Amino acid sequence: MVRRTKKESIIPLFILSMLLVIILGMMSQSLESVSKYSDNFIWLLAAGGICFLLLIFFVGHYLVKLVRIYRKGYIGSRLNVRMMLFFSGISLLPLAILLYFSITMVYKGIDSWFDASLDKGFEDALALSRSSLDIRRVDALNLTQSTGERLMTLPFTDLSFYIENVRENINAMELSVFDGHGNVVAFASSDFDKVMPERPNDVILMSVAQGMEYVVLEQVSDSQLRVRVVTKIAENLPYILQAFYEIPDKYTELANSTKNSVEYYKQFKSLRAPLKMNLLVILGLVALLSILLALGGSFFASRRLVNPIRDLSIATKAVAEGDLERKIKVKSRDEIGFLTSSFNEMTQKLKHAHEVAQKSQGLLEAERAHLASLLEKLSSGVLVIDELGKVRVFNNAALTILGVTEDDLDHLTLASLKDAPEALRSFIAPLFDHLKNTTEKEWRTEISRYHNGSQQILSVRGSEENDQIGLKGGKIVVFDDITQLISGERESAWSEVARRLAHEIKNPLTPIQLSAERMKLRFSEKMVDKDKEIIDKSTETIIAQVKALKTMVDDFSQYAKSSQQQLVELDLKKLVKEVMYLYQDYPAALEIRTMLADTPAYILGDSLRLRQLLHNLVKNAIEACPDQTGEIDVSLTSDDDWVVLKIKDTGIGFDQDQMAKIFEPYVTTKSKGTGLGLAIVKKIIEEHHGKIAIYSEGKMMGAEVVIQLPKIVK
Repeated sequence: MVRRTKKESIIPLFILSMLLVIILGMMSQSLESVSKYSDNFIWLLAAGGICFLLLIFFVGHYLVKLVRIYRKGYIGSRLNVRMMLFFSGISLLPLAILLYFSITMVYKGIDSWFDASLDKGFEDALALSRSSLDIRRVDALNLTQSTGERLMTLPFTDLSFYIENVRENINAMELSVFDGHGNVVAFASSDFDKVMPERPNDVILMSVAQGMEYVVLEQVSDSQLRVRVVTKIAENLPYILQAFYEIPDKYTELANSTKNSVEYYKQFKSLRAPLKMNLLVILGLVALLSILLALGGSFFASRRLVNPIRDLSIATKAVAEGDLERKIKVKSRDEIGFLTSSFNEMTQKLKHAHEVAQKSQGLLEAERAHLASLLEKLSSGVLVIDELGKVRVFNNAALTILGVTEDDLDHLTLASLKDAPEALRSFIAPLFDHLKNTTEKEWRTEISRYHNGSQQILSVRGSEENDQIGLKGGKIVVFDDITQLISGERESAWSEVARRLAHEIKNPLTPIQLSAERMKLRFSEKMVDKDKEIIDKSTETIIAQVKALKTMVDDFSQYAKSSQQQLVELDLKKLVKEVMYLYQDYPAALEIRTMLADTPAYILGDSLRLRQLLHNLVKNAIEACPDQTGEIDVSLTSDDDWVVLKIKDTGIGFDQDQMAKIFEPYVTTKSKGTGLGLAIVKKIIEEHHGKIAIYSEGKMMGAEVVIQLPKIVK
């Protein structure tokens, strides 16, 4: 089935694929940051789900459309499906292998991220960082205590003048002295813009006053730490010394980095199970995207490869149906493009060859029409038989002569002859036998057959033709029905013989009969009884034979008599009824039935000749029934043109050899018959412009005589 499918666009597939690639990339990036993970991943997953639904819709639409055109059997659909399955198969198999190893690697990789040794390493790093800071605090405390002891040696009245030097010596950020109430006694700072020290709160002051040291690590900023030390200068003095020491940036950075890494690791470790699940989701989405892209891509790739082949198939079918104007647009310069160009070139050559063939066909048709016109004007039957024994050409005269229809003779071969009607087999079978046995280029023969109740003689002439009127080794057979010609010649000859025999025999018959009667009259009274008996018997024999000869002479005269009688209108039904009345008293063993039409049957005829004909046929039927037992049916019917008289008996019938010559003179089945009865009947029928036929299934099967006479319509 040919169908132009609507062209599908790959743009929606491409756009959705790009969006999904971007979304999957962002989802992958969101897993790198714990802070962004929970916020972005859900939204990206929702957006990806929508895009996937759209992509599934488009790919499903492509697949449904492909299945629909496959089921409808459109040209190229089967190849399209096979190629799509092939492309999808070679794409999905490596994808499945890659997906399997990716999932395995993800599980093993994530488990390796949270190994127990890694936990211990982070804890050791954090402990090391804390130990380093603790050492810095201890050093700061010792330095501050030694500084307090040094300050005890200085006069407190001049402490404000010396404290800056002390601060610089111990490399402190800030150094300050407070009394027992928290009032500033002396203050020095590396920040010259700072005018007041940072006062410890009351809790710190109270703790230090009770003899405790306060050493703490403080966060100054995101990138700076300091050590704060608060201690008493001496046990016996109510003064408190506070010092701030700067932690070097290197230590600060290392401590912060270690702390942040440990915190990040703990957060990341808490997301271990969701991380696995989300990575599997991403891998699953990537696999789904790959599958959909493989299906969609294979759909478009297979269609791109199949479309030129489909176009070639459609165009080839169109050319096969006779459309030689069909051309295909060349869309590429590859092998398919070359094939398309070759197809277009082939169609051009086919078109040219078709035009030449049409011209030749026109000339051939003209010759055939001329030949057919000549054949139809011929009165002779013509058959053209090819070298395979197939009848290819015949004319109407052949149908008329053979008595067959056009369907009977059309494409007749020797193999199909057994199924042909008998009217055709009786001619074609001997014709084919003659063709097999003859080696002559031109030949002539006669075929005699029994047809329509009478013998038909055909004069057949033939010749072998080579490379003429489309034949090679074929035969042309011309035949004519010469039955009437031969019958006329025979009748003319027999009529002349009968006329001369009647003339030569009839003249001496009367003197012979008179002489025999005279001898009987003259000598019978003078002879004794014994001699008288001999003379009577001899003269009676002579007289009887003379009468028989006179009867034969009369038959000769009837057969030789010229048809110059005047035909008058008469009712054949009435005539048959009168004649058959004479046969009603026959023995019951011989049943004679008469079946006449309800209406009169008017014809032009000679009543005497027709009575003679009817008596002759009924007499023959009676004599054909053995021991005068059987049945004889005489029927008279009519149609629009003919009056039909049938005489049927259950007698001995005729065989095929007798049927072939049944109407010829001196042909008889009776031991004492002259053989002129049916010949005279046939002549009478011909004088009345009618037809006669005799049908018999064979010896002892009975016979039927059918006579047709032209009807006068009243």
